[in-house]
Amino acid sequence: MKRFTRLQRDVRENQIYRDALLAQPAEFFRTHFGLVPDPMQKLCFVERLIQNVNAPHVFANDIYSVRMRDASPFIQLEIARFDGEPRTSWREFQQIKNELVGPECEAVELYPADSRLVDTANQYHLWVNPNPAFRFPFGYDRRVVFDEPVVYRGRAGEEAPHSSGQALPGDNTARACPAANPS
Repeated sequence: MKRFTRLQRDVRENQIYRDALLAQPAEFFRTHFGLVPDPMQKLCFVERLIQNVNAPHVFANDIYSVRMRDASPFIQLEIARFDGEPRTSWREFQQIKNELVGPECEAVELYPADSRLVDTANQYHLWVNPNPAFRFPFGYDRRVVFDEPVVYRGRAGEEAPHSSGQALPGDNTARACPAANPS
């Protein structure tokens, strides 16, 4: 994944959103917002919505587009792949957070109550605390990172022998390896 570059904001983007929202039928507003506004209320409502979702900073690389918004006390990162596909790795999101906000800043991805669910595309949202000293009151206390992933040897009762042939504590399957049980 390539590094991100900051994009110049296209002022036409807001007009595209504005036109799309204003073209929605009354039922759209009733279903999603609980009311059918008169034309002036509709215009004011759409303008407030446009201003709230407007991202002052947009970044892109070869795979992702990221919109960065101030959502004090957090920074909101709205992340989407250019091909519209779902994300493939949390490590990419870790890299995005590190590059755009900072490696010592912590972020969360919220899985909301169904009553607050917004699911309109393969877009993802991270809320990042920009203070590098801030820590969420949950998570691990220290770093544990391996160069290679841990290979699990199977389910209980179906273990595969350890590749080194050395018996592990409580491991009776290593006896099947010639190096562990020479005869």
